[in-house]
Amino acid sequence: MSEQTPAPRGKAIARRDLEEVIRRAAELSLADADAAEELTEDEVVRIAGELGLPAQHVRQALHERPTLQVAPSWPDRWFDPAVLTLGRTLPGRPESIQARLEQYLTTYEYLQVVRRRGLELALTPAEDAISRIARVIARPGRRFGLAHARRVVVAVQALPEQGTHVRVEADFREERARMARGALLAGGSIGTLAGTGLLAIALTATNGPIEVVLGAGAMATGIAGATALFVRSGARHFRDRLERVRHELLLLFDRAETGQPLDPPPAPWRRNLQARLFGPRH
Repeated sequence: MSEQTPAPRGKAIARRDLEEVIRRAAELSLADADAAEELTEDEVVRIAGELGLPAQHVRQALHERPTLQVAPSWPDRWFDPAVLTLGRTLPGRPESIQARLEQYLTTYEYLQVVRRRGLELALTPAEDAISRIARVIARPGRRFGLAHARRVVVAVQALPEQGTHVRVEADFREERARMARGALLAGGSIGTLAGTGLLAIALTATNGPIEVVLGAGAMATGIAGATALFVRSGARHFRDRLERVRHELLLLFDRAETGQPLDPPPAPWRRNLQARLFGPRH
């Protein structure tokens, strides 16, 4: 009786390649599946569990997916994404953390809640006159970006034995479009002036066809060069704005994580004035 040949073990992969294999397998599965088919969170957790992924990691990954969807537009080619998303796991219960964040955003960032769905809030800048004035004075656009976002989403979710995960999304689509339009307008205008000057010089010097063609080429080059320069400058300014907002959110998460008041500490002159009027605070 002949011995049976053992089944092949298959190709082994390093753990560092696991993510790539799973991503490719998911792409192949989605290509075969119905595009309109939707999976519940429990189904996603079950499928991921069959792949050996811990349920808490899968639920956190689902929660970290952004809610705000922005349609593709022409500034995408040169500018950073219009939506900034940042998250962190904080100690405490979801309801308590959500209430603290809502109080801070509506009181100190002059936002208003426009939709409440479970543990997810959608906010926009408050449009009443007092809020507009306070936003300009207390939260100038050049220093504080979160108060001037078109939309802000705050979502919290309990993570068993880990705390509460908080996700904040801020939509700066309108500001990005404004910066992009301004860069194109400024670059095109200055490039046109410079190119027109070069073309006029060429026409004044001679009316030969070669000189005219060279002058027209110089004009087009000037417009393109100036436009590209201003677009790069606008993209850099927009990136700086996003970094300032990211810094704001990081500081907000730091204060929430350590149990401090969420509003920023007062300026030195305010602390000195409060100490003189009311005595030192302990």
